[in-house]
Parts: sequence; C-alpha cells; structure tokens
Amino acid sequence: MTTAIIYPKLNHQQIYEDYSAKIYRYFRYRVKNVWDVEDLTTTVFIKVYSKLEQYDGRHPFGAWIFRIAHNALIDYMRKKRESPVDQDTFSNMVATDKLPEECLLNQETTEVLWDKVHTLTKDQRNVIALRYLGDLRMNEIAEILGKTEASVKILHFRGIKKLQQLMTEQA
Repeated sequence: MTTAIIYPKLNHQQIYEDYSAKIYRYFRYRVKNVWDVEDLTTTVFIKVYSKLEQYDGRHPFGAWIFRIAHNALIDYMRKKRESPVDQDTFSNMVATDKLPEECLLNQETTEVLWDKVHTLTKDQRNVIALRYLGDLRMNEIAEILGKTEASVKILHFRGIKKLQQLMTEQA
C-alpha cells in the first residue's frame, strides 16, 4: 500500500518561496511576453497545489514541480507557436553592482552566449535551460525530460563543449 507523501513539513507559501523564482526564470527564458510568463508561473502553482496530495515521493520534489512546469510550457508553445525570447531581455533581469562598462560587456557576452545556445539541439537547449535557469540537478532534469541521468549528462557535456567551441570561434 502506497500513501501520498506531502512536501515535508512545508506549507504552500514555503513551496512557492522555494520554487517560484526558478520557475519564473525558466519560463522567462522561453517566453517573450512577461504577462504570459506570470500566468504560466501562476498556473504551475495552481496545478502543484491542486495535485499536492498526489505527490508520492518516488522522485525529487523539485523534479515533480518542474515536470508540471515543463508540461505547461509545452502546452503553451503548442498554442502560441512562439519562439524563445531575445536574451537581452534575460540579461536585463539580472541586477548587479558593477560599473556600467562591466555591465555592458557582461550583457554583450551574455547575449552572444544565449544566441549560441539557440544553435544547440532542442534537447541540449532544454538541459542547459533547466540546469542554469531552473537551477536543477541532473537527476531532476532527467526526470523532467523523461531521460536517463546519463543521457542528460551527455547532452549537458556536449552542449557546453559546443558552446565553448562557438564562443572561442567568436573571440
């Protein structure tokens, strides 16, 4: 007999505090319209809260939430047929205390890097986005994408290697 395991001793507010920024960043990278990003993030938490009693603990809680987010993104993309957002928007989301010259240089480098990310395969892009924008571990990414952890690590390695090669050629 299996019983549902609720997220250990955390309430809805704690779950939201732990995952909202990560899920928002994950959507923000992929969706142009900020309002849609906010709607998607809200939709994910509505689904999470409504299905919380169904979480059985077989997989990491973060992977379970990001699986819901990933499915919401796929549904959204099918409806909108939208391409990913320009990365200058993503760069502007990051606030720093650096000099303006440093910020401009970092922004240009970030824009070039994310332009190169778009040349990767779809699977490599998904792994990179979940890893660095969603701040997820490889086992969580594997669960979300329905792949083995080994294949996710290979996709990550090849994607990073390709990005390094492209950035070296750029310099």
